[in-house]
Amino acid sequence: MGSQPMMAPIGPMGNTKTPMSSPVTYIPPLCDGACGTTPRSQQPMWAVMRQEMAQMMQMMPAMCWAMLTRRHRMSWMDLSDMTMHTMLTCMEMCMIITAVPLCMMLPGAMFAGWICLCAAMVMSMCWMLNGREQMHQCMARSEGWMMGQEGDDEKWLFLGGMGMSSRHCHSTTLPMLSRLFSRPVTCVCMPTYGLPFDMIMMMLQRCMTMPSQTRRNLYMHMRGALLDDSMQRCVVLCHNHGAVLVSQAVAQLCCDLPSEKLRKLEIYTFGSAACEFMVPLGEGNMEPESMHPADMTNNNNDRKMMHVEHFAMSCDPFAQMGVLQSVRKHMDGRVCGGVFTMNMSHMPNSKDSTYMHSSCGLAMEDYLMCLFPSQLAMFSPSSSAAPMRSILDHKMMIDRDCAEKREIVAMACYSNASHTRKDKSGKRSSWTGLAATMGTNGAQKNGMSAGMAGLEMARKGCTNCNGHKGREVSWLVRYVSIGQAMEAKQAAEVAGMGRG
Repeated sequence: MGSQPMMAPIGPMGNTKTPMSSPVTYIPPLCDGACGTTPRSQQPMWAVMRQEMAQMMQMMPAMCWAMLTRRHRMSWMDLSDMTMHTMLTCMEMCMIITAVPLCMMLPGAMFAGWICLCAAMVMSMCWMLNGREQMHQCMARSEGWMMGQEGDDEKWLFLGGMGMSSRHCHSTTLPMLSRLFSRPVTCVCMPTYGLPFDMIMMMLQRCMTMPSQTRRNLYMHMRGALLDDSMQRCVVLCHNHGAVLVSQAVAQLCCDLPSEKLRKLEIYTFGSAACEFMVPLGEGNMEPESMHPADMTNNNNDRKMMHVEHFAMSCDPFAQMGVLQSVRKHMDGRVCGGVFTMNMSHMPNSKDSTYMHSSCGLAMEDYLMCLFPSQLAMFSPSSSAAPMRSILDHKMMIDRDCAEKREIVAMACYSNASHTRKDKSGKRSSWTGLAATMGTNGAQKNGMSAGMAGLEMARKGCTNCNGHKGREVSWLVRYVSIGQAMEAKQAAEVAGMGRG
């Protein structure tokens, strides 16, 4: 019974509907004082694989539809990359479908030749999409985008997701990130091998730790920045599939480095496809973090653990099978960090929110435009419209019900593992009864008191965030200065007048 994924409870405490009257719903970080969450590596492999295959089949129609609706906002370069991705996908699907019949009909030599020819065509198309270099860096100062401090004591990394070609990342996404945050950003590009093979690779990486050159490069840069005493902060941004590798790299760093080094680390995921995001549990994880600290210089000395935030669109298929499903349905896993769920359909109807309503989250630009629309618009000299309202400018709806369920599920998992909360029939107690009797006999011995403390901390976190806007809670906003964006726009306008 303990090996099965813990589903959301049904009944008065188990209503799986979440409040969505606000465009932003916030789920506070998991405390898990009872240490009951179970890593995926400890779950039955075949059951996890069957669950992964079912999720892949369910997300494919939504992902294809999102790709079709997004093509209207693509540039010619992006359309060419999408066309090549489509051709590569069709070729690989034909190879997979016809491999078995041809193996039965053709002689061995001819079938081997056909396999080699198809493999050569696939590898050549993959080489055109991936390029030669898998590491790119955008120096904001050399491009003339820095309006303030360079940030030599900070390390910024970005790991792209599925469907992002190396050319698009180098020419569009990386300069946008460097301009937005006014810091040099290093990009670790994730190579693509076609949609079918990429989906299979992501499914395997979600189930087990698989070695890859991308993860090794990411781990090397993160480890070097955390061990460098001159570095005050290491910030990692990742999108959909990239969050899976970041989660694995963070888990490895937690084993290799002391906690005082890890507190310099800040992780921000966008449409995370990771089903778990593990950080060490303990007193440092139980303490509530300050909301949007204004002072960034001494912030590392005040906190005891790394900081993690997840931004997920409710319509993003990768987020649906990743972070959103883990925090709302399969709650026995450990997804640490606060979750900002963005529902585009609840944005107020206006001329400026048209792009947000049509955003699907498949591209990193979709998230940046919804979070920081005014700043990105001001970088364009031709943009003369009024600043658009960010989705973080709205008051958040706090999903207290989901936060409490996660803590109760963690205590139930601990109870099942220790076999202390079972009745004579071997069935688990009801959710209402379990929540009501957590602090009774044996609480000091079996760890339920620590679980109750985590539940109270989760409730306190919900109370502290209640009534606040998203930008008052998110730490990522502090790196984006509206003043710098306005100065950049004014400088661009002056340069245009000088040329005229």
